[in-house]
Order: sequence, then structure tokens, then C-alpha cells
Amino acid sequence: MGTAVPAPQCAAGLKCNPFLSIHVPFEFSAVQPTNGRKAQAMKDEAKQVEQEVVMDSIRPAAKTDKGRRNFLISTAGVLGAGAVGLFADALIDNMNPGKAVEALGAPIEVDVSRMEPGQLILAEWKKKPIWILRREEWMLKTLSEPSLLQRLKDPDSKQNQQPAAQFINGNYRALRPEYFIAVALCTHMQCIPGYRPAPHTVTPWWPGGFHCACHGSMYDFSARVIEGSPAPLNIPIPPYYWVSKTVARIGEVDASGFDKNWSPDIW
Repeated sequence: MGTAVPAPQCAAGLKCNPFLSIHVPFEFSAVQPTNGRKAQAMKDEAKQVEQEVVMDSIRPAAKTDKGRRNFLISTAGVLGAGAVGLFADALIDNMNPGKAVEALGAPIEVDVSRMEPGQLILAEWKKKPIWILRREEWMLKTLSEPSLLQRLKDPDSKQNQQPAAQFINGNYRALRPEYFIAVALCTHMQCIPGYRPAPHTVTPWWPGGFHCACHGSMYDFSARVIEGSPAPLNIPIPPYYWVSKTVARIGEVDASGFDKNWSPDIW
């Protein structure tokens, strides 16, 4: 036999709903006012309390946010579909491990034709998150600012964090300055840094870039690590090349598959 749970204690004049963990003022008739003015004051107070105690489970139908409800329903459907997908992936892995392992390292293609300036999208390659950032002109200008360069641990990208020299490309660390492609993992403890493009939002001198909230590592718009960060190296650039003006193939540096197995000093 379980221990009986005591009924919630309600303030004087309130009736409690035993199914909710808060006190809901359903009625206030138990309090007997001594005169008309006090009665009106108490009614006004009760009305104010009733307006302040709001939960989705007791919100009147007329005030229900249908958009929010539909969003939650849609999200539940997406999560359900995702769970089915994960189950299918696991089943395929068990049935055909050779092809599954091969797929993990297979190159991917990303179409950037619909990206807006300043937009960041995520892809996945070798089970690693990949950033594709369409940098705006002002973002590119910050990369050569002396005030930023003197704060960087490796401003010239000398460490082995990109597949070849052409990926350094001055301060851009990209084959095409406008489009920045990198592995979205902090080189400190493999967290995914947040995209923080607005200047002065992380520190007073913050130029914009990527900030890892886990331990405070900071990177510019080329994912070069800033002094004072626990991360030791710049974020790595994966091997990739442009198949066309709008499609990047990530996982190899040319059609021959050269450097598809390249690895940086730290992922």
C-alpha cells in the first residue's frame, strides 16, 4: 500500500483542483464580505489573481494559441519520423555493415544556390557536423583587421588544420571567400560552437564569429581560434571542391578522390 498523498492546502476562500500542482481560484464565494465596497475590492483582487494563474492545461479555448498547438503536433510528427529513420539506419547497419561503413566516409554534395548572405547551414560528413556559411562583405573585411589578427593564435593557418595550401587563401580559409566550409567542432572538447555574427555580443571587442559556450572558446569568421580560448587550434577545414558554381563536394579535393582520407591535427 502506498502512502496517501495529502490534499494541497489552499488559501482561505479558494477551492483547489486536486489534479493540478497549483492553486486555481475557481470560486471566491466562501469569503463573506462585510460591506459592498470591500466585496467589490475582493472581486477585483480575485479577478487579478485568476488572470495571473495561467497554464496551458486550464487556458480557455478562446485564448488557445492554435499556431503553437499545431507546431507542437507537427514537431511530434517529425520526431516520430526521425525515430523511424534511426531505426531503419540501425537495421541497415546490421544487415550490411560493409556498405554502411563505406557510406560514413562517402563525399557529400551541398547546393548553396538558395543561401542568403550571412546564412549558416549544417550538413553531415563522416558523422561530423559541417558548417557552410555564406559570408557577407563586412564579415570578410573583419578577417584582415589588425586588431583581430593580433588576437589570433594561428592567424596564418600554419597548423595542419586544412588539407592543402589553397584552403588557406590569405585570411579566408576557403577556396571561394564568400563561402566558408568547416567542420563544426571546437578543437578543445569537440563541442559545436554557436554562430554569433553580431559584433560586441560576446565581448566588447567581439568582431563576430563562432563562440563555444561550453568552455568559452572563440573563433573568427574563418574559424581561427582567438587567444585566451582553451581551444588550441583553428577549427579544421574538410577536403572539398566546387563541382559547379553552386554545388560543393565535401570529402575530397578533386574528382580523383585525392586527399579523401586526410585528417587534421585535431578534428
